[in-house]
Amino acid sequence: MNLLIVNRSELVSDSTALISGRRVSHLNEILDSSAGSGLKVGLLGGKRGRGVIKKIDSESAEIDLDLTDDPPAKLPLTVIIGLCRPKVLSRLIADLTAYGVRHIEIVQTFFGDKGYWANGLFTPEGISEALLKGLEQSMDTIEPTVTLVKRFGPYSEDVLPKYSMDSKCYVAHPGSGTKLGDIAAAEQSCIAVGPERGFTKYEVNQFLKAGFQPVSLGERIIRTEAAVHVCVSNFL
Repeated sequence: MNLLIVNRSELVSDSTALISGRRVSHLNEILDSSAGSGLKVGLLGGKRGRGVIKKIDSESAEIDLDLTDDPPAKLPLTVIIGLCRPKVLSRLIADLTAYGVRHIEIVQTFFGDKGYWANGLFTPEGISEALLKGLEQSMDTIEPTVTLVKRFGPYSEDVLPKYSMDSKCYVAHPGSGTKLGDIAAAEQSCIAVGPERGFTKYEVNQFLKAGFQPVSLGERIIRTEAAVHVCVSNFL
């Protein structure tokens, strides 16, 4: 935990927060904190800065705050991921948050198991937990937006075309002529990566119809998790 994130609901004054739960356990067990210990703190959705522990026990910690710094700028990138295993997506949401991407969309595709939607990740609490891990890692306080899309057809007709109106849009697809590393930077970008078994021909055509350009990561077929990291690294 590189940055301790405080929620606005935990503020007991403009400059004091009272926290509990996992973060207090981390302060006690990992950082061996005590009254007077300093740490880096950020207000969720707000500024970052320093904190000093005023009181701490096994259940809670009272922290004096001095938050003066803006969070890092967001990466002007939307990442679309075909629904895959929740454990993979949980890591990816945290990692994409750490990269600073602006928006994440998880989309049901033909090869995505619909049963995955019942996983606890796809609840407000599950998404928030994954986002928080990314914020703590990258010392950020601004969450990306996350959208869950359970019907590809209407989404491909109504939403995807809007992205290409103001962004350079790409769909990762093996065998495409253009290599990812050869694309030019843009003020706003969007990249789509399929699930473990990839996008179907119909799905790829829907992306192309919406104005997305196919790009290749090379001749080898790689896992979704690896493909997302390779794709995003091209926009850093």
